Amino acid sequence: EGAGEGILRGMYRLRASALPSAAARVQLLGSGTILREVLAAAAALERESGVAADVWSVTSFTELRRDAARCALWNGEHPGDPRRSWVEQCLAGAPGGTSGPVVAATDYVRALADLIREWVPGKYVTLGTDGFGRSDTRAALRKIFRVDAPSVAQAALACLARPG
Repeated sequence: EGAGEGILRGMYRLRASALPSAAARVQLLGSGTILREVLAAAAALERESGVAADVWSVTSFTELRRDAARCALWNGEHPGDPRRSWVEQCLAGAPGGTSGPVVAATDYVRALADLIREWVPGKYVTLGTDGFGRSDTRAALRKIFRVDAPSVAQAALACLARPG
């Protein structure tokens, strides 16, 4: 409920963390079939590490980029009346603001999630299925490409552990 605008604009918060006052917080972006892995990673982060993890469903990295590019063009032509892209608005409105890292996981190549890097504040890590010529079960391929739930959780913890 209430996700209609976000679905059309490319991103909406699917799940807010159950740990609103946790010491550490991450924003997890999931796209396509990998969204289920991201949800499992968020649950594991909260259960096993005490890290708050909000989950965002990305319906279109391409639409997010188009919107951000339009805002950037507008801002260049109207410096006194700046606009913020949808991705910036979403992440700024997340609990804890944009203080935590953002990890995006997709069942496409990582370059797709990189389309919005310029407008994601702070640390941003992308995970995707880069490669070709592999054949195996879906579960095995997700592990190989590091887009399974344990890999998403590990990427989030690695971001939190890095200095700065």
